[in-house]
Amino acid sequence: MRLNYAGAILLSSLSQTLALPASSSSSSTSLIVENAPEYVRPYVIRHYSHARAVTVGTQLYRFYVTGPSSGYAFTLMGTNAPHSDSLGVLPHIHQSHYENFFCSKGSFQLWAQSENATQQTRVLSAGDYGSVPRNVTHTFQIQDPDTEMVGVIVPGGFEDLFYYLGTNITDTTHTPYVPSSDSSSSNSSATGPDATTISSLESYDVYAKLSFTPRTDTVNGTAPRNTVWHNGANALATTVGDPYFIANGWGPKYLNSQYGYQIVAPLVTPTQAQDVNYTLSTISLSTTPAGVTVPTWTFPGACAFQVQEGSVVVQIGEYAATTVTSGDVVFVPGGVAFQYYSTGYFSKVLWVSSGEEGLDQVLIKGGESWEGVTFPDSW
Repeated sequence: MRLNYAGAILLSSLSQTLALPASSSSSSTSLIVENAPEYVRPYVIRHYSHARAVTVGTQLYRFYVTGPSSGYAFTLMGTNAPHSDSLGVLPHIHQSHYENFFCSKGSFQLWAQSENATQQTRVLSAGDYGSVPRNVTHTFQIQDPDTEMVGVIVPGGFEDLFYYLGTNITDTTHTPYVPSSDSSSSNSSATGPDATTISSLESYDVYAKLSFTPRTDTVNGTAPRNTVWHNGANALATTVGDPYFIANGWGPKYLNSQYGYQIVAPLVTPTQAQDVNYTLSTISLSTTPAGVTVPTWTFPGACAFQVQEGSVVVQIGEYAATTVTSGDVVFVPGGVAFQYYSTGYFSKVLWVSSGEEGLDQVLIKGGESWEGVTFPDSW
């Protein structure tokens, strides 16, 4: 199914309204699934689950949250790939989708340019983030031989493009990517669709920008010269529609001390999202101190998180509590109650919320500005 933005928002609202309450669904279904469901319900999907995986060139894509599973709120996907001397995809824009690039491991280079602005590029390593709003020309290239990109794309349903382009895989070992696809050299300009194919994908909200030439003057992982990258503070964009980059630990941070310690590092706030209506942050968690009750949360919009480090327990609706670890993804529909807490001494998640008042925004409002990436050493 391919939808424009207004259609996706309407379907998201209807799907959240019609989602089964946890009490009726949990009696006959497991919280843990191998593929994202075709309807809205709570679920956990393990890292490297099949997740309707497809290959496009050397890249293997897994779809942990999809349009149907989120009521078209957002798509959350993982891309595993080897080093390549070619671009991962030819330059293009999206008119209806806001795309977010997060590096879980390895490294990749991301180029982005809004209309009539200076072209920007950064080499992203673990924990780094790149924002590509609508109508921003962009492309990427995989740098390291064991790289994983997490993509959060709003609204949901963008996975249809990869279903169309990709080849289904049926691996039994859940390997991150198919080793036979590991080729560091290629005569092609990109490992994804060629110029003819990418120029035919407008029905999937892909508009080719073949005249775009990625700049090659990167120094210390960044260009243009004198841009700040891993050597000073990064800020979220203040002009709507501008791309931006946040290095791991170098963006704004907030410490919430209400239920133990949680450090929220916002990547997208309502200011940047505007009418796309979502937020994105990392949240670093301590354990829960003695005498503190783990809160129960309910939000009108859907939310999901992927564990980046540590171990977290989540309890959703009437499902049994489930432990999730690095790479696992949890999805919670709007209107469904849930709890979470860290069982590791330090855990970190990438959290996406539909709407302007998701968990990250609530924690920020209840917290204080914080300079560090770690929490205090005493309660």
